[in-house]
Amino acid sequence: MKLADRIRDVAGRLGIVRLVAVDVSAAGPGSQIERLKMRNVSLKDLAADIRADEVRALAEMPAELSVPFAAVFEAAGVKPPEHGWTIERLSSLLKTDQYKAMDRPSVQKAVLGLLANDKVQAEDLVKDAVARDNSLDAFETFVRKKMGDRNAARQRRTAACLAEIKSLEEECSRHTEEGRADEERLAEWIRRKSEYETEMAWALGHLMDKPIVSVTAARRKD
Repeated sequence: MKLADRIRDVAGRLGIVRLVAVDVSAAGPGSQIERLKMRNVSLKDLAADIRADEVRALAEMPAELSVPFAAVFEAAGVKPPEHGWTIERLSSLLKTDQYKAMDRPSVQKAVLGLLANDKVQAEDLVKDAVARDNSLDAFETFVRKKMGDRNAARQRRTAACLAEIKSLEEECSRHTEEGRADEERLAEWIRRKSEYETEMAWALGHLMDKPIVSVTAARRKD
């Protein structure tokens, strides 16, 4: 959302400030246009710079999503006005039973009365809301970049792990095949050994009454 749209949205929700385009040249003393002009709020006046470097440093901290909003506002340099009226104070006030029972025009009248008694400009609340919104937007931008970089690193590591797993699986399969081949070669050697021993025992049997040569039993193929 563009800054101007955000300000109009916040201002509209408050119901006490309007951003209007007027033809000032057509305004005369005491005219309706002149009164609107006096209520007009410039974007330059409402938009406040935030300390982006401090917000970035806060976003770089571990457990960044656990950082309280208040810490983000402090890092951004958002300070409550000297009169103490902030958008949070207004929001808390509007949630009380007294104001929840009123209709919007009555709430607007009561709020304007309170602000007038405390010599508070309604624009100050809009400016406070915009500053807080910009601070959170900046924090989100830095956090998203941080998480994007982190996820990219994870994906690279995951790809490396999968490649390593594939390599290890191939190595395991090779070892299994090598072991099976060794067993087959050993079995074949024992078979030939058994045949040789059997032949020796048969030959000695013509000379001696008792067997001298031990004959290894060949393994049977399943």
